[in-house]
Amino acid sequence: MRIFTLFLLLGVLCFARDNPFAPVENITKFTQPAKQENHFKKVDFSLPDSARILKKIDVYYQNLDGSISRRVVKVDRKIDWHDDFRLVYKKELKEQEETNESTQFMTKKPQQNQSQNDIKIFKYKDFIAFKVGKKRMEIITKDSKIRDFMVDKPYKIVVDFKRDTNFLTKSFQVDMPPFVKIVLGNHNNYYRVAIELDGQYIYNIKKQKGDYIITLK
Repeated sequence: MRIFTLFLLLGVLCFARDNPFAPVENITKFTQPAKQENHFKKVDFSLPDSARILKKIDVYYQNLDGSISRRVVKVDRKIDWHDDFRLVYKKELKEQEETNESTQFMTKKPQQNQSQNDIKIFKYKDFIAFKVGKKRMEIITKDSKIRDFMVDKPYKIVVDFKRDTNFLTKSFQVDMPPFVKIVLGNHNNYYRVAIELDGQYIYNIKKQKGDYIITLK
């Protein structure tokens, strides 16, 4: 009887080690790591050279249930595609700001070495000259225009003038956006003026007081 009781007691002690209510020192506690959220601050973007009016901004956002919703912000404002654009979140309103929105759409103007009133003048021999301004070029010549057209890759305005002359190809580096370069080339009974642009534009050319005025949109 004593022997049976001893074995029974040992069995109980062995079973007690697996007792789920008993404290266990070697249990490792696993905690789910805190998820680091990347809060939105800003996003920069640019538009192609054909852009002229910013119509609207589509904002897609994820809800608490995981669904995706969309909100359209109307803009309808003229833009210059040379600019960079930024959608930015503002945590605190600054005193000098007049808006109370939590997000605002803004434009970052690139630094320009020249003002809009600057004009560059290029002259070749005694029969043609160019007066270049912002989105406007005046071709000063007494020669008659034969034709004008646009080519791409890169974008160029081509104007042919009637004259029986002979000269080597001449190039002027303008570097006054949107005008990049002017190249004059000699052909049979006419010469060609190729005006290289920094992107895609609609141009208009008209004769005014004997000269030819090119304007860009």
